[in-house]
Amino acid sequence: MKKIIFLLTLLCATMAFASGGEHGSANGAEEIPFAQIGWQAANLGILLVALFFFMKDSVIESFVNRQKEYQDRAEKTKSALRGAEAALMGIKAKLAQLEAGETASVAKAKLEADELKAATLKEAAVGAEKIKNDATLTIKNELNKAKAEINNQILNQAVAVAKKTLGDNQTPSSAQEVAFVKQLEQVKA
Repeated sequence: MKKIIFLLTLLCATMAFASGGEHGSANGAEEIPFAQIGWQAANLGILLVALFFFMKDSVIESFVNRQKEYQDRAEKTKSALRGAEAALMGIKAKLAQLEAGETASVAKAKLEADELKAATLKEAAVGAEKIKNDATLTIKNELNKAKAEINNQILNQAVAVAKKTLGDNQTPSSAQEVAFVKQLEQVKA
């Protein structure tokens, strides 16, 4: 196409220089050279017709190729747009799925935390009750030991007092007292 425009410009410039010469006449009036203009117009017509017939197919083919190229580009652009829209929809679906999963995970984590908290509190209450029961049993055992010790001390003192009393009073009527002391010693053992 550029070659055609260059060729036409060159041809027009050549014709302009060729027809631009001055023609003088004897009486000072300029005559119009119809014969030369006619030949130039005929040459120009022949040139344009030749250019039209020789260049017509290549110009038409050039425009057809351009049209095809633009249509191909438009189709590629449309298919790329459809692909991008499909990818966008896929991304939106994945994002919605992730958001739903996040919400479910947070709810599940809260539920598990509440269950763990309740289980921990229950275990703590059971542990506290066990410690309380153990302390009560320990106190009862220590109390029973203390009572037994006090009873032993009382018995030991009673036996000692009885022996002292018996040792001081060696009378035959104290056979009952001797029997009482033996019973105390048996209880002690």
